[in-house]
Amino acid sequence: MGLENEEFDCDSPPLALSPTDARRYWFDHRRHECELGAAAWEVLNGSRGLPWPNTPQPHNPLDWVNAYQHRGLPTDITADGAGVELVCDDTVTALLVPAGLAAATYDHNPLAVPTLATAPPYVPLHRWAMLARTAPLSDDAVRALTDLHITVLTPGDRLRLPTGPDTCHDPPRYWHEWPRRSTSGKPSLVLLLQVANMLLATGTAGCRLASVNGRLEVLRNR
Repeated sequence: MGLENEEFDCDSPPLALSPTDARRYWFDHRRHECELGAAAWEVLNGSRGLPWPNTPQPHNPLDWVNAYQHRGLPTDITADGAGVELVCDDTVTALLVPAGLAAATYDHNPLAVPTLATAPPYVPLHRWAMLARTAPLSDDAVRALTDLHITVLTPGDRLRLPTGPDTCHDPPRYWHEWPRRSTSGKPSLVLLLQVANMLLATGTAGCRLASVNGRLEVLRNR
């Protein structure tokens, strides 16, 4: 396989592909079978993720609840008993972000932010979910994120999680970046402040957030 700064051909896919590059390569190579097109599709459908190598394959919602809780995520079975939901609390929240903004931020993001994506092709009106550590937001911070059509879930809010048999597909969402567990057993999550500021910068909102007395406040860019 080639390196990231090389020119790639059908038989030499790169070692790593961002979602943007994967979409481009898939568009160019989807009409014929080749290693580059296959690699691009694997990135787009999430099948290159190896989330839980030491966890037995979940077979039912209870297995999935246990698997997610093993990763440190607070989860519960849905009211109809058919699925699993993240239950946001004072440790974990989710930002619901327009697909285009989320994908663009993910492409330029050096941090591993657990990200629930919609299956390709990515419809602009769809929203991805990016998990982060919970933090209180000021009204101005909420408005700044709302201007970019970003919603931050509050403690008690629920978010349906994938429970597909192949650990990747559960339409319409799959994990693009899997949640990790820290050495303490808690989820290894990026601060809400960091995730929000990456989104604000990508969306050229002209402001950023800062933690003031334990709450996220807006700082206007000069």
